[in-house]
Amino acid sequence: MLKLVTLAAVAALGATSVLAQVSSIETARPAGKPDDPNKLICERVEKTGTRLGARRVCMTADQWAAQRSVQREDLERVQRIVNQAPSN
Repeated sequence: MLKLVTLAAVAALGATSVLAQVSSIETARPAGKPDDPNKLICERVEKTGTRLGARRVCMTADQWAAQRSVQREDLERVQRIVNQAPSN
């Protein structure tokens, strides 16, 4: 039981970097044009727990979508691990 709780805690700590707060710098898209997967989008990524740890990250729309997909999968994996803990 303790081993499972420790594993869940380590997984949750590892996911904190995945759950960094992201605020979009560039949100305006031309009306009527389809999204270009190669369009460069810059976002401000803030480090959780500090106001001074923000940095600007620029990636293509496809790269942002892939990163968010990986983050979502990691979060769901952690939630499954925590929810599998046997109750006493």
